[in-house]
Amino acid sequence: MDSVVLQLFTAEEILDRLSRRRLTGCFHSFTPQESANIYFKDGMIVAAVKGQIEGENALKEILEWKNAQNIWQPDATSTTSTKPLQIHVQDFLANHKAKPRPESAGRGLSDASLHPGLSIQMRGATTTPLPPTSGIKQVETPQVDLTATKNFNPTAEARAAHDDVLLAKYKLALVSSEDREKRYKITRVSNLIGRSPACAIAISHPSISRQHCLLLLTDRGVHVKDLDTTNGTKVNGIVLKEGYINVGDKLILGHLGFVLEKE
Repeated sequence: MDSVVLQLFTAEEILDRLSRRRLTGCFHSFTPQESANIYFKDGMIVAAVKGQIEGENALKEILEWKNAQNIWQPDATSTTSTKPLQIHVQDFLANHKAKPRPESAGRGLSDASLHPGLSIQMRGATTTPLPPTSGIKQVETPQVDLTATKNFNPTAEARAAHDDVLLAKYKLALVSSEDREKRYKITRVSNLIGRSPACAIAISHPSISRQHCLLLLTDRGVHVKDLDTTNGTKVNGIVLKEGYINVGDKLILGHLGFVLEKE
């Protein structure tokens, strides 16, 4: 069955319906500056991740976002090391007084229309189902100071020590979606990814530019910046110029797909 795009107003309503349908998968949510994942299993929230914030605190922050873009990825499971949650959505929303807005527009979300191929569109935002199709709205983001982490003594020794702390904290790898044996371990804080052999992560494929994107580990999270490439960079099907991504997100470079995972 083809995917269905629905117009909704609140994340609360989306989470409520996903729960009532007892679905299993990942609800990806994006703003121009942030991204987050909420994982469901049989209608229960089992994990929530927003950058370095996890669990109920991440869930509370996600529910406060306005004009977010959202995608439902069926059967996706959490790859984080967080202790699993067991949150009943309706109880959580009631306890935190997260009530859906009364207004509505477009097609309503009926239980009959919700199925594993679902792609969700929020107010004033455009999304596409996985895999991505044409007509994706460009996500324009403000400039981010890629050197902005915690304030520390900017000497070579201090930077090296700080880099070691970040690498020990993240322990990440890009894993090919098509061939799980292709794993690119992230061993640097600043990682140039592209077709050129000089890149930190060199991926030989004609759809990938010689210098395709920059993946940077920061105290705030994992930042990805597209380097004005021909075929673009996408996160969970959304075209992204730059922004933060989470463990479990699908990063599409050119025509190749990768999953950001913990080593």
